[in-house]
Amino acid sequence: MDRRADRRAVRRADRRRDFRRDRRRDFRREIRRDRRAAFRSGVRAERRANFRRWDRRWRDNRRFGWRNYRRTHRQRFRLGRYYAPFRAHRYNRLQVGWFLDSLFFQPRFFINDPWAYRLPPAYGPYRWVRYYDDVMLVDVYTGEVVDVIYDFFW
Repeated sequence: MDRRADRRAVRRADRRRDFRRDRRRDFRREIRRDRRAAFRSGVRAERRANFRRWDRRWRDNRRFGWRNYRRTHRQRFRLGRYYAPFRAHRYNRLQVGWFLDSLFFQPRFFINDPWAYRLPPAYGPYRWVRYYDDVMLVDVYTGEVVDVIYDFFW
């Protein structure tokens, strides 16, 4: 009797393992198919993800009045010297749509608490990044600059 029960348990475990393996394989196959379809249609897979495109109308919202806040909290906006990721780099005034190298959006350049500077929270792949005295919103997957505030820090 014990042998029969053991064999049943082994068969049951094998079936469960096979079911899980098949389910994983199907899931991976679906992902590959979706990526292939996105590539063929010219749509990048990252852009089809579950996040919204950045809305630049946040500047109209009085809640994010960083200029008035900076006027009354000057010390908070003096972060000190900016050290570029490599020595030979000089400041360039970047615009929306430009692409940054991944060296420029390392965690040491992230603004982890945007509300401390009265910036809107970044969601999805976006992060607020310090670039010299400017603040940029960067898509960390592609490096695209999505929003820029010039001369933000002193």
